[in-house]
Amino acid sequence: MKDPTRLYNRRNFLRLGFYGSGAGMFGYGSLIERRTPRIERVTCPLPARHAGLDGLKIAVMSDFHHDEFHDDTLIGGAVETMNSLKPDVVFFPGDFISRDVSGMDALVGHFQKIEARVGAFACLGNHDQWNAPKGVAKRLEQGGVSVLKNAATELRAPRTGERFVLAGLESAWSGDPDLAKTLRGMNGDVPVLLGWHEPDPFDTITDGRVLLQMAGHTHGGQVCAPFYGAIRLPQYGRKYVAGLYGDERARLYVTRGIGSMGVPVRFCCPPEISLVTLRAKTGDEDANRA
Repeated sequence: MKDPTRLYNRRNFLRLGFYGSGAGMFGYGSLIERRTPRIERVTCPLPARHAGLDGLKIAVMSDFHHDEFHDDTLIGGAVETMNSLKPDVVFFPGDFISRDVSGMDALVGHFQKIEARVGAFACLGNHDQWNAPKGVAKRLEQGGVSVLKNAATELRAPRTGERFVLAGLESAWSGDPDLAKTLRGMNGDVPVLLGWHEPDPFDTITDGRVLLQMAGHTHGGQVCAPFYGAIRLPQYGRKYVAGLYGDERARLYVTRGIGSMGVPVRFCCPPEISLVTLRAKTGDEDANRA
């Protein structure tokens, strides 16, 4: 007969190891990874007809949820890092808060420090629209960020003068997005860069002017398992989780976001500051495709 004392001690050791590793992962995810954003530099290929936008740089940052954990050091450092990338355009694809609009008050001060040649813009996320759409929009404007709520504006690339349209839609989950209405009256030959909080509705876009959709919403899963990926994903964010998708017709970029929601933890999914650079294909690349 095996010594029951030895069995008991072995089980306690295994329990200690299991819970100890869990506590260690939580501590790492909360104290280190959640506070260590990663710069993601992404090249988005352009069709030849829009080569005039070559080199346009767009900084993307999403899903602040700033009323939950008030990570001012994280956001302040992220804005400073974003400025160092010297973007032409800054775009925020929504979810600045989870529930409480007072979380915007600190963000306003950070956003007033944004440096972008063309300007800073945003669309609202599902949490923004569920809870305080007018309050969030008002504070964004106070921070120098133009809110595009089923709205579009024509801009010019600073290096080439090439025209493009920047558009923003209401949340697919909590708003009433209307791309056709948003782009009505816009020049039919001018390419569109679209901000839309949720990524999965990318499949519904049929307007050929849309070159790129910028989205967030998924947090990249926020807590991911090694060799498995995101453990849990939200509605409208289960197909396109993080990164660059699409083809020559249109592209989608999904950022993992900068903040955290629910628990102050990120694991195998660091916060993200994205720099998307539009690049025209070279003649050699075109020939290779022929």
